[in-house]
This record gives sequence, C-alpha cells and structure tokens, in this order.
Amino acid sequence: MNVRVEAGRVRERQAVRAVPRESVPPSARPKAAFPAGRFMALWSVAVLATAFAFVAHLALRFETVRLGYDVGHARRAQRSLVEQRRILSLEAATLRQAARVETVARGTLNMDVPDSTRVVPIQARDAVRTAGRIR
Repeated sequence: MNVRVEAGRVRERQAVRAVPRESVPPSARPKAAFPAGRFMALWSVAVLATAFAFVAHLALRFETVRLGYDVGHARRAQRSLVEQRRILSLEAATLRQAARVETVARGTLNMDVPDSTRVVPIQARDAVRTAGRIR
C-alpha cells in the first residue's frame, strides 16, 4: 500500500491490479498502432521492390557494356573501311594517269595514233554538262 500526503491529509493509494486479458472483450482492448501482418506485407513489398530495382540496374549495366563493345567493333570496321577507301582512291588515280593509259593502249590493245586521214573533224559545240562532268 502506498501512502500519499496531500494538503495535510493522508490518503492511501490502492494498488491497481492488472486485469487478465481474457476477461476484457476484444472491442475494449487497445488496438496496436501498426499490426504485425501489415508490417510484414509492407516489408515484403519493399524487399521485392529493392530486388526488382537491383535486377533492373544490372540489366541496364549489362546492356551498356554490350553496346560499348558494339560501338568499339563498329569504330574498328569504320577505320578499316576508311583505309580501304583511301587505298582504292589512290589506285584509281594511278590507273587514270595518261602515261599508263597510253602504255596499255599501245602494248596490250595494239592501238596507235591515227593517221590524219582517219581523223574526222566535228564542228565545235558548247560544252554540255553530263553527269557532273563536261563532255
């Protein structure tokens, strides 16, 4: 028993006994602020969302690395094609040289400069632009 003194009077406090839970009806029981079942459901959703975000991150990272390799292969192919084009343009310029054309015409094709009797003069006409060249 506890004794409490208030304004000159002695008052006895009675000890409060705990009431067994079974005797309190469910409607009178205090409700928990956050039930355990709801917590587990939200926690599970959070864990699944985190796992999904991690898997999505890994998939995007993998795709980025794969695209990087593809870009590297494409750049390598581009360099090869540019070099091949340079070589072919050099070869074409070499094949167009007048001295080479004359050598092939005289040696391989047995051509020669025509006699003046075989040359037919054509009237001079305005140069016509055809396919980007003047003919």
